[in-house]
Amino acid sequence: MRPARYNSLKMKDDRIKDFMHRAPFVPFDIRTSDGRVYTVDHPDFLARSRDGESITFYMSDDNRMVIIDTAQIVALELANRPSAA
Repeated sequence: MRPARYNSLKMKDDRIKDFMHRAPFVPFDIRTSDGRVYTVDHPDFLARSRDGESITFYMSDDNRMVIIDTAQIVALELANRPSAA
């Protein structure tokens, strides 16, 4: 039997994949437990780790990179704006 943390991370990882591979792509926001919001304007700006425990997000405005622990994601929300694609 898998630990509860694994199941929670697996569900988040599945939702992230759903948002990333939506066709046509729709921009979305990643909200973290510290209150930060990362706007994903294009699927190429996001990369998942193999184990699903982290994602790498590339900021579209200044090309900075942020590594986000999947356990710290509290919400994924569709953005109300056009995509960069």
